Amino acid sequence: MTHNTFDSPSVAGPGGSDSTQVPRLRLKPEQHGATAVPIGSVDGAWWPHSTDLTAELPELLSVLITRVGPIDRIAYDLNGWDSRPTRLPFAGRSVRLDGYRFQPHGTVYVTGVDGRELVILIVPPHCDPDAAHRALTVAAESGNESPLYELLSIATTDAGMDRHLQQTRHTGLGDGHATGHADGS
Repeated sequence: MTHNTFDSPSVAGPGGSDSTQVPRLRLKPEQHGATAVPIGSVDGAWWPHSTDLTAELPELLSVLITRVGPIDRIAYDLNGWDSRPTRLPFAGRSVRLDGYRFQPHGTVYVTGVDGRELVILIVPPHCDPDAAHRALTVAAESGNESPLYELLSIATTDAGMDRHLQQTRHTGLGDGHATGHADGS
């Protein structure tokens, strides 16, 4: 089996560095057959260019539509994005965007009209390209069962790099279970 990797157009990364060598999306190998069971906490990882969800989603969805078919819904963590849209026109449909404060930090859930679902790890946009590459690679490894907080920690090379990861560690949301509110209450 091979990994699916997808590069984005050349974009200057944080500090003006060129991040063209690093794929922006990696997916675990697709599993086929009646006995195919998802393994691990995520199906792959994505490194968006910014925290503008409306601007970033079309590029991601253009790839994921090949895995889940026509896309019905995206569930996302409200705290991870600057924009908080409720609908996105895509591929002739109006995709429902549902933001939640209890959504596992650092993820988006992509659901097709037939119910197929992918869980995608979000690598912070301002992440160092080498750390982003490591996170993308590990998250997409076949058989990887790492919890979300471990996968996110790979992408964090500086304690202040991802403000939401620090919040997650204190509220207990990093393990993928909704155990509290994003505001820590």
